[in-house]
Amino acid sequence: MDTGWFYANQKILDSLKELDLTPEDIDIVVLTHTHIDHTLNTYLFDKALIYAKFAPKYSGQYHDPRKNILCRVDLKDGTKLMKGVEILLTPGHTGDSISAVVDSKQGKVVIAGDAISEESLTDLNKKPDEMLVYSLEEYDKSRKKILDIADYIIPGHGDMFEVKK
Repeated sequence: MDTGWFYANQKILDSLKELDLTPEDIDIVVLTHTHIDHTLNTYLFDKALIYAKFAPKYSGQYHDPRKNILCRVDLKDGTKLMKGVEILLTPGHTGDSISAVVDSKQGKVVIAGDAISEESLTDLNKKPDEMLVYSLEEYDKSRKKILDIADYIIPGHGDMFEVKK
């Protein structure tokens, strides 16, 4: 998922090493949106397919750096990236925001990016700073959509948490 910003590169490398992995072992990277704090370290994953949407009306694309190609792909709700991982459109923070839904032994984990950037924003009565959202109406719809299906959420800025149902 998102590759973070300037100071995240060493943390990414250390976390991969703890799992006995390197960036070259990663096959797919999904950018939840194209803000710099979520995309800067994408260069580390030069063997991975990089999926992103880029604009609200743009269907989506992937870049295959191994073949130096850029291909359009229809990223929509339910687009399967691999077994147990699919796309969920979650506009609002940006017009191009997407999330990933991962089937796990513990239930559905939604990697939300800034569609839900922190646990406190699972309270639908709490509103984000309007300067940080593209559309408050779409943002609220996306939060509800995520909360309806997620057992756990990995927010754009924070640790994974269990959704209180």
